[in-house]
Amino acid sequence: MVENPSLTGSGGLDIRSKCALFIQFMVWTVLYDHPACHGVISCMIVGGGLYVGLSMKQMFFRLIPLVPLFVMIMLFTGFNSGTGFVHLENKVALFTLWPGASLTRGGLMLGATFLFRLLNMVVLTQIILFTTPLDQFINLFVKLKLPPALSFLITTAIRFVPALDKKRNLIIAAQRARGIDMDEGSLFEKFKARVAIMIPLMVNAIVISDQLSMALMNRGFGYRKNWTVMTRLQFRMPDYFVLCLSLGSLVPAFVIRYPGLIEKYLDIEHVSVLFRI
Repeated sequence: MVENPSLTGSGGLDIRSKCALFIQFMVWTVLYDHPACHGVISCMIVGGGLYVGLSMKQMFFRLIPLVPLFVMIMLFTGFNSGTGFVHLENKVALFTLWPGASLTRGGLMLGATFLFRLLNMVVLTQIILFTTPLDQFINLFVKLKLPPALSFLITTAIRFVPALDKKRNLIIAAQRARGIDMDEGSLFEKFKARVAIMIPLMVNAIVISDQLSMALMNRGFGYRKNWTVMTRLQFRMPDYFVLCLSLGSLVPAFVIRYPGLIEKYLDIEHVSVLFRI
């Protein structure tokens, strides 16, 4: 994962502020059911990704392997029984395959909601990884007092999964240069072609892990129980502003989703219904 130097230095947000933003968007994603709400949230997240320097290809390339999963989600949720929807028009069957298997408008909207939720989580995670140096993750784990072994496991995955992905692309390019086309032939032939990728990739992963273990032994990893950090996390004015904004936005979000919390003071049930299917 290539970091944006303009945002990962002293001018960028603290990782705790980014975690607060992540929690804010995830709470919004879980609270509301209507796909229009999730569409607005997705536009905000994608706009943030473009602002920090991510291209549309970088944000959505990881979602291409999930297309079959998206299709299955739409099929399973589309043929919903029609119960549990607030609006009556969402319970009407568009057409019926057999008794109990009816395609409903509400089911399609629920499927779109699930797709937006997956999109939001994946893209927002990529934005945080793109704009946050690995040192800030380590400092956060130190602040949370996580065990060093667990912290090292997480940071190693963040660092070396993109490295292995680059190795995979190099292996694919080398195999194609040898005349192996992995997109042609029957399903069994495609599977055989993929084996030519997996074996070198596994060998590379073993070599990297061996080199990493040797480097850790030479540096005395595990000798001390506490981590030695080179930089300290520090809140600045933008971090306080983002933190207050994130916490403040959660209050109306819960009030709109659960209007019974303030029904004694204000009747907003008609507003809450707009955010549900």
